[in-house]
Amino acid sequence: MTLEPFFQSISLLKRLSASERQRLAEVSREKRYAKGEAVFRQGDPAEAVCIVKEGRVHLMKFHDEGQASTTCVMTPGEIFCCLPALDRKPYPVDAIAAVDSIIVRIPTTSFHELLQKNPAFLEASLCLFCERLRQVENQSCMVYDSVERRLAQVLLTLSEKFGPTIPLTKHELAEMANTTVETTIRILSHLKKQGAIKSSRGSTTIVKPDMLRDLASS
Repeated sequence: MTLEPFFQSISLLKRLSASERQRLAEVSREKRYAKGEAVFRQGDPAEAVCIVKEGRVHLMKFHDEGQASTTCVMTPGEIFCCLPALDRKPYPVDAIAAVDSIIVRIPTTSFHELLQKNPAFLEASLCLFCERLRQVENQSCMVYDSVERRLAQVLLTLSEKFGPTIPLTKHELAEMANTTVETTIRILSHLKKQGAIKSSRGSTTIVKPDMLRDLASS
């Protein structure tokens, strides 16, 4: 089955002509990844620009002391790690399938050629790069905030992707907020008692977003 119809649904790729999308579809490939499997590792040669077709991928940093932090959560339709297509450098993070996932892999060389040939595509790609870099910068600044504030910000950011019910485990939320699972459980329990959220195994539902926004801005 051709990938061209799928590419038509991707906002960034809509900047390409039909013939450009068709050629890109011809050289791109789908690959399945099991939960916990690496799509790529930090430092690997950047051979492909990736799009989540099904599932969820976390872009992660693993620190020397063994702690992991999640910099971005990629959901269906989102392109990730396209910056190496511009600078030709290795992947800057690990990409791990958080659930069983299907990833579309676009050869970096093909993506780079389109950046050179199509000004509208280049501009849209640069805007996407800047948006992602801004997200990472904001997350880096969060390290100076209280854990309560960081967790509130994480929940609000994730709700923009998933809606009020966020299908991440407490362990995954802890990695995004750069804190421990124990601390995450304690804070979520407090927010639950206040009526700000509801939680169940593997998910958290925001009930009172205004309460979280007040906490995130305090």
